[in-house]
Amino acid sequence: MTASCRLQTLLAAGHFVLSAELTPPRHHNLRPLMAIADKLEAYMDVIQINDNALAQARLSNLVAAQFVWHAGIEPVVQMTLRHRNRIALQSDLLGLAALGIRNLIVVGGYPCSVGSDPQAQDAQDMSTTEAIAAINNLTECGRMFNGEKIMSAPDFFVGTVAFTEVKSQDLEANLDHLEAKINCGAKFVQLQATFDLKSLQQWMTAAVRRGLHRKAYFIAAMYPFKSEKELNLLHRWAGLNVPDWLFTTVKRSQSASFQFNLELIAKIKAIEGIRGLHFRSAHARNCIAQLVESAKLRESIAA
Repeated sequence: MTASCRLQTLLAAGHFVLSAELTPPRHHNLRPLMAIADKLEAYMDVIQINDNALAQARLSNLVAAQFVWHAGIEPVVQMTLRHRNRIALQSDLLGLAALGIRNLIVVGGYPCSVGSDPQAQDAQDMSTTEAIAAINNLTECGRMFNGEKIMSAPDFFVGTVAFTEVKSQDLEANLDHLEAKINCGAKFVQLQATFDLKSLQQWMTAAVRRGLHRKAYFIAAMYPFKSEKELNLLHRWAGLNVPDWLFTTVKRSQSASFQFNLELIAKIKAIEGIRGLHFRSAHARNCIAQLVESAKLRESIAA
């Protein structure tokens, strides 16, 4: 199978891209995950596969990516540094290249102490910035992390993540860190999922003022939810801020959740510099198709 390129091609062409996230299981049966991928295929440009999410040991996302890829769906593979030193990272990169999978997103990850095996030791020996620079050098120059030249350079399309809910006094340092990752080779930036549009708008205004939207593609993220129960579950996840007013809103009517999600999509799409939307929810996949159709997001996508 030839190297994947849909994500890069659509972004370069100015299309508003759509992606959804799959979480590999804590067992080895891939049928349920592939059934979800098949349902999402008609609505998404790519499927992102997370990597031992929340520091829980799960089926290898490289294996899941291969199944998704051979089913005809372009994957984006998360590469979490928490459980990879530079040897393991290079090994997995060469494996992805052998499979013809190009899209990857480099993340640090939650520490092992919060996950399924708290006695495990974090293996990370590179910062995300250093890892992105090394992967870019592997792609551009065909050199392994120690400088050794390899016969054929892989061609990776590398992304990173950015957190938009920061205090005003920390904003410039936050953007300095992101700009360093972009300068080291990150081609797209997936933003923190948010329920608070104001913080995202303020952060993107500052990023656009710096011209970062001309150096990398910015993809917003959201957690769609179908009920107050799902919103409560999301609220308990580490690092996810759900404002009190949203709980009040969704209690008012059964349709309030869907309407909020729909309005959030429209407002996110209108923010200068945003080039796509990533659906992160692991609990509302049944409403993603309806949201995409109701928001007319597919009209922005090339067939």
